[in-house]
Amino acid sequence: MKILSIELENFRKFRKPLALTGFADGLNIVVEPNETGKSTLLEALRAAFFIRHSAKNELVRSFCPFGDDVAPKIAVTFEVDGKEWRLEKQFLKSPHVRLAGGGGGQIESDAAEDRLQTLLGFEKGNNRNSDPETRGALGLLWVEQASAFSAEAPGRVARDDIRGALEAEVGTMLGGRRFDLVRARIDEAYGQLRTARSGKSTGRLAEAEATLGAARQRRMAAEAMLKEYEEALSALETAQTAKRLIERDLADPEQAERRQKLNEDLKLAESAQLRLSAAAARHAESEAAVTAAHQLLTRINDAHQRRSEAEQRLEDAQSTLAKQQADYDAATTDEAQKRVALADARTVRAAADEALQRARAQMALNARRDALERARARLIEVRALESAVTEKLRAVGQIIAEDQLGKLAALDRAATEARAVHAAGAVTLDIELLGDVALLMDGQPAATGRFEIARQTDLVIPDTARVTITPPMAGVRSAEAALESANDALAKALQAAGADSYAAAITRNENARAARQEVDALRRQIDAICLADPTLDLKPGAEALKALLESDSGEDVATGATLDLAELETAFASAREREEVASAILEEVQQALRSAETVRARLDADCAAATRDLVTAVQVIEALPEGALAETIAARLAAENEELGRRAEIFAQAEATASNLDGDRIRRSIDNIDIAGRQANEERVQLIARIAALEATIAREGPKGPPSILTEAVEAEEALTAQCERLQHEAEVLELLRNTLRFAGEEVSRTFLGPVTQRAARYVNRILPNSDLSFDEDLGLKALRRHGIDEASDDLSRGTQEQLAVLTRLAFADLLLEKGAPVSLILDDPLVYSDDSRLEVMTDILLDASKRMQIILLTCRAKAFRHVAGKRITLPGV
Repeated sequence: MKILSIELENFRKFRKPLALTGFADGLNIVVEPNETGKSTLLEALRAAFFIRHSAKNELVRSFCPFGDDVAPKIAVTFEVDGKEWRLEKQFLKSPHVRLAGGGGGQIESDAAEDRLQTLLGFEKGNNRNSDPETRGALGLLWVEQASAFSAEAPGRVARDDIRGALEAEVGTMLGGRRFDLVRARIDEAYGQLRTARSGKSTGRLAEAEATLGAARQRRMAAEAMLKEYEEALSALETAQTAKRLIERDLADPEQAERRQKLNEDLKLAESAQLRLSAAAARHAESEAAVTAAHQLLTRINDAHQRRSEAEQRLEDAQSTLAKQQADYDAATTDEAQKRVALADARTVRAAADEALQRARAQMALNARRDALERARARLIEVRALESAVTEKLRAVGQIIAEDQLGKLAALDRAATEARAVHAAGAVTLDIELLGDVALLMDGQPAATGRFEIARQTDLVIPDTARVTITPPMAGVRSAEAALESANDALAKALQAAGADSYAAAITRNENARAARQEVDALRRQIDAICLADPTLDLKPGAEALKALLESDSGEDVATGATLDLAELETAFASAREREEVASAILEEVQQALRSAETVRARLDADCAAATRDLVTAVQVIEALPEGALAETIAARLAAENEELGRRAEIFAQAEATASNLDGDRIRRSIDNIDIAGRQANEERVQLIARIAALEATIAREGPKGPPSILTEAVEAEEALTAQCERLQHEAEVLELLRNTLRFAGEEVSRTFLGPVTQRAARYVNRILPNSDLSFDEDLGLKALRRHGIDEASDDLSRGTQEQLAVLTRLAFADLLLEKGAPVSLILDDPLVYSDDSRLEVMTDILLDASKRMQIILLTCRAKAFRHVAGKRITLPGV
């Protein structure tokens, strides 16, 4: 099989139509950077061949470009058995498929899908996706990105094709389709008893085991029934005994007498508690009276004491305030004097500052005048340099472009060569006129000089002679025409360039380049002259200098009298020092005044607080009850204390009586007797119900005969156990037969898989000398044997796994190719883990295989495959 062209539209990243053509028979290499759509091409081929046009699963919806609602379209032109076919397929919107070629007409819809399956040897996949098991040989040999890292077993259809070829080539039963048929029948028989993978029971064996389990459950239920029957008889006797004991406890007369005695004690305890409550109330009343009298006496004493203390504090505060008044007056006077001194110092400092600022302004004006003079001188120099730059730029503007100059060189060389060719085929004629002799050349007066004669020319001396010069004719006319053409072309080019000759053009260009260098040097001089000047607030550059002087009036700044700036600065510093000293002294005096004011405010507050406390104490004394004298209140307090003692004695006696009769304890005892009675009655009722239930159980189960039911259940279980053992023995025999066939298949697999192993060995030994491969029964790569040691394929390095995966696919492809199956190999980003030496060997192997089949490499590594000879295919627009 050979891919000829691929056309895509609205397929993932290829929104616009894409046509990729030019695929050749052998090795085709598509080298493009990442994200350019190489893997998308392979995905499109898979979709065109293996996915039905009517599918609308998630994979098909992913064919649409992101964010678009369009119909993905694919068209593939390919060749099978020397016949060309064209497949067109559209998904999702108006889905259709069309297959044309092969020497016939075209077919559409499902008929086209079926014809395609027959042509390429694959089967219809499931509804969700194209099944890798059904893709056939192309599904094995079209390897998408990262899938070549492991040597996976071929799919079912491809595996059947390979086994058919192997069976025809080896001619043995084991390992072929007949062996698969025998083993399939044994597996089917085993599958009726146990599952193939886990050996779990199924079918008749599972049903027998389930029936046996049910029989065991019935036997266990019968045993439980018998046990329950026997336990019911025993429980009935126990319940009847417990009922008799409870009824005896309920009829006990001592319990009733004890409860009567507790009721009488409770009445006595309640009477004692009433007497205790009354005594406690009278005792509390006396305590309250004593407390009130004591508090009133305390209030009287405290009020008189606070008045005495307030009077003393007020007297002390007034005395201290009078003493502090003199200090406060002195601080006020001192602060006023220091404020006047500071004002005088500030006046002197301001005058000195004003004189200093006037001097500095005058000096700044003088500095600006000098800077302007320098700027004017620099501007004159700059303008002279700019005039020189303008003059040089005229010469720079006459430069001839390099391509135009190169064209002049070529035309000049061509004219020179034509002139040489013309001269080689012409006759050289030297003419020297002697005296007044007239000479005509082709009817025109001739002058003294050398002429190249390339055609027949007549020389006539009037009335004297005619000379005819005939140069060699071969090639002279063409040389003359070439010379004229070359001269005309050179003249036009020189005219367009504004030069008299090629040498003049070269000279002009050299002068222009020298002028350009001089322009650069002049501009650097201008930049060096036009420096920044902070005095004039002038920025660097000629434009800033011009703008400054254009805006300047041109008048010189008047020069003032020379001032002694140092003397003025010294006077200003001295005045400022005196001001700072006066300010610091004033601040210190003001701080002292603030301290005096703080002390005065505190003393005023003390006087006010003492006055307020004195007023409050007087108000408290005046608010006392009438007649509330300390002696009267003290006498009443003594009487109340005496009454409190008498009532405390009565309260203690009542409390002792009540403590001997604990009412709460008596009530708890009565409650416990009542609770015990209610609980006993509840237990009696429950026992009556229990006895009735047990009697009903015995009456119900007795006629059934629990012992006989148990005997029947045991016999049924034994019979089912024997049946299950027979089926298990049958399953074990079938399993033994399966294992025997598997071992036999493995034993003969080397003979059966020999053609594949031999084909793979030709490739493997080129990268791994003295090595051999072994395959499992599904034709998957099992192990690599080297140096007498078997290494599982999964234990090999990623690079070796990838290389073996490509080589085993090549071996399968060779076998299928010999059978006549449509075969082509497509590898997306292969050999990414190969080192340089193995990569070179692998590419040599692929080149050798490309002589037998079409191979397409999709890769982003241009350097890795640059040495490989093959047809390069480029994605349009990349």
